Parts: sequence; C-alpha cells; structure tokens
Amino acid sequence: MDNELTIIKDKLLDQFISRYSYGDTWWMYIGEYYLEAHTIEFEDIAQIDDWLKNNYKNYEHCIDKEEVPKSTLMSANMRKNIINIELDRLKNLTLYFENGSTMKVLTNTDIVDWQWSISKNCKDPYQEFDIACFWAGKIEIRD
Repeated sequence: MDNELTIIKDKLLDQFISRYSYGDTWWMYIGEYYLEAHTIEFEDIAQIDDWLKNNYKNYEHCIDKEEVPKSTLMSANMRKNIINIELDRLKNLTLYFENGSTMKVLTNTDIVDWQWSISKNCKDPYQEFDIACFWAGKIEIRD
C-alpha cells in the first residue's frame, strides 16, 4: 500500500482541482491528471444539504439531488491545494485541502466495474489509466 500511496501523492499532492464535471461519474482535473470517480463524499454534506432544502425552493425538484451539495462543496474546494492524501485498506482515498475540508473518493459503488482512476487523459479506465481501483481493496498500476 505504501507504493500505491506514493504514486498517488506524486500525482496529486500539492496540486489543486482546476475544473470538474459531474455526469455518470465525477472527474476532477488536478495538476496534470484526471481523477475520475463514481462516488465521492464530503464531511460537510449534511450542512449544505439542509441549507439547500430550507433555502432553495426548487431543490425538491432537482435530478440527482444528492449530488447538488457535492457540487457546491467541490466548487468551494477548487484551487485549494491538496495538503495530504490517505489510502485505507479498501482503497478509499481521502484528500485533505488547505482550507480544512476533506473529500473521500469511495470504493463502495455496487453496480460498476471500476471505482476510481487517475490518468492523463480521462478515458475509460479499461482503455487507459496510470493507477486505478477497479474493486474495493484492489489497485492496479500502469504508471
């Protein structure tokens, strides 16, 4: 796991999210790499979700409502340096930002055949990746 974390840190540490997109997956452009993921979460998600429910009258009609507060927090973390990264035994990533926020990239998405990927070109991980987690607890490296 130390080698995996070293590779991830070499690519993402001291860099920042300069742009992101959400559709079927999340992708974030960080430094010279794309981090693509199926599932992310922020520790402040409940606070933002509650605020939206109470203050944005059209929130109840949003599609993918659970992703709206994530987009808000993703925007709040743009251009904030990543100051630390952790990798747990299930290969969940935790990114720590200089503003005190954390983002988890999770490996618990059930109906997919990959969880997250880091690459230079943001292609399907089966076509191209530098380092990727296809199943919880398992990372592949092509760096």
